[in-house]
Amino acid sequence: MPFKIKETILGFSIAIIFVFFVIFGIKAFYKEPKYEDFCSRGTLIDVVYSEGYHGSYPYPARFKEPTENLCAKAITEYDKFRKTCADKKADVLYEYDENGCQVAKECTFCQQDYNKARNIYFRNVFIISGIVGIIVIIIGAVLHLTSVSSGLFGGGVLTIIYGTMNYWSELADWARFIILGIALIVLIYLGYKGFSVLGFGGKGVKKLRRKRDRLIL
Repeated sequence: MPFKIKETILGFSIAIIFVFFVIFGIKAFYKEPKYEDFCSRGTLIDVVYSEGYHGSYPYPARFKEPTENLCAKAITEYDKFRKTCADKKADVLYEYDENGCQVAKECTFCQQDYNKARNIYFRNVFIISGIVGIIVIIIGAVLHLTSVSSGLFGGGVLTIIYGTMNYWSELADWARFIILGIALIVLIYLGYKGFSVLGFGGKGVKKLRRKRDRLIL
């Protein structure tokens, strides 16, 4: 097998193993919030306000004649309670009575608290991944061993992508624009200065090769 192919395979392997190393390292030492830590498992919640979402009407469906529906009174009371929770920017914790009618128990913020905790978690993962990725890219850029350098560079880029994708939906458009712009500038700069990814050289690499050739002569 040609040495060039071996370097390429080694570079890919380092990149893939590194990003998984970072991902599972974060999962091992920085635990993701669990739903049951905020809302009891099996709890029935009508999402009224969480994430700006207003859920559909409760079960059973709307009726035309209240006297013809077994749950008419329960639905009327539920709607009043639901509106009260919406005014408080809360969701509705409910249960079913013996007739199968939806009955409100209390207003709850557990779903919103869980969503906020998850957003904070993924924001922190985004920051951690970004810092680790940038450091590794810089280390890869200063090394002169092509296979290791390209592997660290690829691993750093994939680590940044991992953190960004987890938090991408929460980022504003201007933040996405800035992140993509910075990434593009860094890649162009490294390519121009001669950092080699999988063996592709640039201006800096050509200079190093000329110096090496002069020393050999």
